[in-house]
Amino acid sequence: MKNSIGKAVSVVLVMNLATKILGFVRETVIAYGFGASFMTDAYLIAYTIPYFLQAILGFALVSAVVPVLTKYLVDENYDETWHVASTILNLTALVLVLVTILGMAGAGLLVKITAPGASLELARLATYLTRIMFPSVVFMGVGMVISGILNASYKFAAPAFAPGFSNIIIIASVLLFSSRYGITGLAVGTLISFFGFLVIQIPVLKRVKFKYHLVLDLKHPAVRNLMFTLLPIILGVAVNQINLALNRVFASWLAEGSISALNYAMKLMSLPQGIFVAAVVAAVYPTMASFAIKGEKKALTDTLFRGLGMVSLIAIPAAAGLMILRVPIVQLLFERGAFDHQATLATASALLYYSLGLFPGSANMVLTRAYYAIGDVKTPLYAGFFSIVANVLLSVILMNPMTHSGLALAHSLATGANTLFLYYGLKKHLPYLKGKSLIISLGKICLASGIMALVTWLGAVFLGTRMDLTMGRNLALLVLSTITLGALTYVIAVILLKVDDVKMMQDALLKKFKKQADRTK
Repeated sequence: MKNSIGKAVSVVLVMNLATKILGFVRETVIAYGFGASFMTDAYLIAYTIPYFLQAILGFALVSAVVPVLTKYLVDENYDETWHVASTILNLTALVLVLVTILGMAGAGLLVKITAPGASLELARLATYLTRIMFPSVVFMGVGMVISGILNASYKFAAPAFAPGFSNIIIIASVLLFSSRYGITGLAVGTLISFFGFLVIQIPVLKRVKFKYHLVLDLKHPAVRNLMFTLLPIILGVAVNQINLALNRVFASWLAEGSISALNYAMKLMSLPQGIFVAAVVAAVYPTMASFAIKGEKKALTDTLFRGLGMVSLIAIPAAAGLMILRVPIVQLLFERGAFDHQATLATASALLYYSLGLFPGSANMVLTRAYYAIGDVKTPLYAGFFSIVANVLLSVILMNPMTHSGLALAHSLATGANTLFLYYGLKKHLPYLKGKSLIISLGKICLASGIMALVTWLGAVFLGTRMDLTMGRNLALLVLSTITLGALTYVIAVILLKVDDVKMMQDALLKKFKKQADRTK
């Protein structure tokens, strides 16, 4: 089990990294083709609803589908698995087609809601682009259900790369059609990209011997169960988006630029989660669901600890690194044009406090999936409401003395409270959730991260006093060299401290090398 999870994480990690790089290229190409203009404003307004549904409904569908199908896959009841999967696919497509019809008809109203301050001309263009892109919701929903089917079947590569393939199509649409069709070409390209997201996964469906049925069995107990659990999961997934929206609401009462500083800092903090933590969650979730269905609580607990250990191995040092190098990183990535040094300092300050929530937020993603695997969708929802209340109260308390940095700290503290709520709530389901080994592992990782942070800080101070950091290449050299120095220090530290997951990887690599050596003899 440990080896299979490790392999799955490796596969998804590579695909997530490729997708993130392609996402950056996509943004660069769009900026090259259209700049920051009236047309891009209209495009982003029109893209708001599809993106929101992808971020919340899409991930909720995957979370709901995996345990439902795993129940039948564990018993090798493939006929029933594909019957239920086909019903979910058909139901999702039907509901989202109706949503699309309503969305296209009410595109003007949606634009007014999402961009109430838009001029008449901007609103008209955004409405036109909304009608072009709204059918992408159908492709997104069906594609995410397919991702859930594949994940339940332990196929991770195609679902992980599908967003990257979608980015490739958008990049191509800008390069090939922007000069001739303008922003309309980008909107059509975005629609086609969601279709590509769906289509690229279909060949892998054949590999797992999926059999599609034109069926809508709404009375099937598994389908009824999914319909009842989907809404709480959607609300649970939406908690983080709600907390971020609340940050923006409170920041609107602060100095100009506060919202932007929070936005840029959150993007940087979320990068390790989007690449590594998402890979761990995708890999451990089907295994947790399988053990939950079999009633193997000890194995489920071990898998949960394995997931938490793996995310802590990257989230804790990533948080420490972002804190230490926050100013040069923000300078390197953003400080140009209208983004001056004052904006850098404001963003870096927000990043410092957001980084405190990196590990709790990452652990939260694993813990939430453990609840969904068990079939408890209410506790994460209650924990989410608790964190929203905590975020509001802490924001009110901290925003005056700490301005926008107080809002970032409030978000991190609320996330931490949510995570603790979830962890201790799991004890009623998992009697083996003792946590002694996890605490020891976390202690070692924190110590290694502390050593790394000290070495990184000393390296940054040494280079910073000897280089002209107003030159972009010097700044890039400082950031890259100190990150490399910190990473090497951290790897050596976790090996010397014998952190469990690292020791396991060492043993696996040694076995692999030994086998290869034996073959060459």
